[in-house]
Amino acid sequence: MRGNAIVRSVLGAQVLVTIASAAAWATGADTRAGLAAIAGGAIAIIPGLYMAVRVFSVPADAEPKRILGAFYRGESVKFALTAALFIIALQWFASTFLPLIVTYILALLVYWLALYRSAVTQR
Repeated sequence: MRGNAIVRSVLGAQVLVTIASAAAWATGADTRAGLAAIAGGAIAIIPGLYMAVRVFSVPADAEPKRILGAFYRGESVKFALTAALFIIALQWFASTFLPLIVTYILALLVYWLALYRSAVTQR
């Protein structure tokens, strides 16, 4: 299935970006900054993984209303999960917010670049 392959490649790239960012922060700053970077990447990866599982749990030949419902419910939970993970992470990493938010943005950027690439490729 093409969708599953795309999801796997995006999540894999997000994990690699998170690891690279965490290594850079740990080397350039300290271990706590590296851990904050891992938390930032996880905040991007975990809700995205939930969304993918939710959407792909509905068969492709299901009625459109059911597919759309899976997207809406998945996106709602993804939003709430992201907010909750940020709240939790800020309890632990308030003093090292920069590595957390930078890695979160980098991991999201992987998703947006994949989306852009997919749109350009389909032209």
